[in-house]
Amino acid sequence: AVNEENAAGGRVVTAPTNGAAGIIPAVLHYYINFVPGADEDGVVRFLLAAGAIGMLFKENASISGAEVGCQGEVGSACSMAAGALAEVLGGSPEQVENAAEIGMEHNLGLTCDPVGGLVQIPCIERNGMAAVKAVTAARMAMRGDGTHKVSLDKVIKTMKETGADMSVKYKETARGGLAVNIIEC
Repeated sequence: AVNEENAAGGRVVTAPTNGAAGIIPAVLHYYINFVPGADEDGVVRFLLAAGAIGMLFKENASISGAEVGCQGEVGSACSMAAGALAEVLGGSPEQVENAAEIGMEHNLGLTCDPVGGLVQIPCIERNGMAAVKAVTAARMAMRGDGTHKVSLDKVIKTMKETGADMSVKYKETARGGLAVNIIEC
């Protein structure tokens, strides 16, 4: 619903960007409706954890599709939502960090190639898939003790380097990827 509102030119909360605005609300909806004991305090903790993780991306890399491709938008939002969900599921700081890392690691290299230059195709479906990935990442991290090989800091650094190496045509220009291979009607 958030992505459709955005695509229609409506007002949405960037989380962290308009192109990724559906992921955090979807995972928050999952928490509220499917996690026993979910409460208002949990919602606040979820949003604070997501915001803190988002700041790590913004300060140490980018959340801009124009700078690093969709990995910076959908990838960082997936990471934010995964870490936030692990937090409200009672995760340790290590499990929260692991969830956030898993959420980003599996979005590395994701291009920003909006068909017609609009935040619709493939953006809306990418948001849905990233929300599912975030829930899965949080659940995977909660199954472990927080010990993991790849740190969130390293995956953020890798995302920044990958974005720097990425061709400009895959950075919100609508000049590469799906944007040039899907014919508009």
